[in-house]
Amino acid sequence: MQALAPDAARAVVPRPAATTLIVRDGAAGLEVLMVRRSAQARFMPGSYVFPGGAVDEADASPAHEAACDEDAAALAARIGRVTHTGEQALALAVAALRECFEECGLWLGAPPEPPRSGTDWALLRARLHGGESLAQLASGAGLPLATRVLQPWSRWVTPFGVPRRFDTLFFVAPLPPAQQPEVDAGETTELAWVSPAAALAGRSGGGFPMEYATVRIVESLRPFGERGCAALLAHAASHTSLPPVHPRLVVDAERCVRGVRLPGQPGYDEAYAAA
Repeated sequence: MQALAPDAARAVVPRPAATTLIVRDGAAGLEVLMVRRSAQARFMPGSYVFPGGAVDEADASPAHEAACDEDAAALAARIGRVTHTGEQALALAVAALRECFEECGLWLGAPPEPPRSGTDWALLRARLHGGESLAQLASGAGLPLATRVLQPWSRWVTPFGVPRRFDTLFFVAPLPPAQQPEVDAGETTELAWVSPAAALAGRSGGGFPMEYATVRIVESLRPFGERGCAALLAHAASHTSLPPVHPRLVVDAERCVRGVRLPGQPGYDEAYAAA
């Protein structure tokens, strides 16, 4: 891979995005849901990722705020303050819920028995794919957009020099009861419940491809592998500051990428960065 030239790289503005780590307690401990992106995807093709995607302008609409179980001020205080995203917290939270339902069919925060009997999750998902908003679906199903279930976990910005950049907020949330994830057969082609240790071992063996930031996020889950969901969610709720992580590319004289450095690592200050 070759990094963009400085002028071209400076023109690429990171797009806000939201991703959710959906967790459950498995037989051997904590498991996280990962989906495999289509080989034809423009971003991270063929890689295992967490359900998520870019924020849409409509995610911050008054209709979406009215459908949430927290208002914009509450979200800015609970999520925006911690992640340094401020008033953007509403759009990020709605995007996380929307992308999760789009990509793996899970309506986060829903009770075991929805208020409208016979709620058809597959039909609601098809309507979302057909262009209806999450707020419209929530109103029709008698469900709130359960932003309260989302706890911020980490925030990463794609390195300078990459042609597509995202400023991504990672949330954690428990698997909603009485629901099972399903791929959309478009953006996602496979899904897997994996322990952090198994995901990392699979990547090392070449059978579970993950990109750099995803690997780091999975590594951050390892201390909770045996402690389980409750401990992880409690830890997430205790965060007071999650500033963005800005990895930098290590490039040679021809701008070929030779590695990645994180803040505090040797060579970070000398790595490829905006002037």
